Amino acid sequence: MAKPPRIRSSYGILDVEQGRKALARYLQANAGLPVVIHAVLTDPYGGDDGTSIEFNMQVVKIEPQGESV
Repeated sequence: MAKPPRIRSSYGILDVEQGRKALARYLQANAGLPVVIHAVLTDPYGGDDGTSIEFNMQVVKIEPQGESV
């Protein structure tokens, strides 16, 4: 098995199903919510725009890390 590449990202979008309305209310009242996202990157979502490539991921688990930032 090949060694995974080193990657870096500063932006992402999360499609929330369960708890989406409560999260929206929480974020309206707070600056943000730190989370750890456990996911499996599955395939490219788009092409290289010269700065980045977006990738799909299968979210396995989301862990809130305390209160708002």
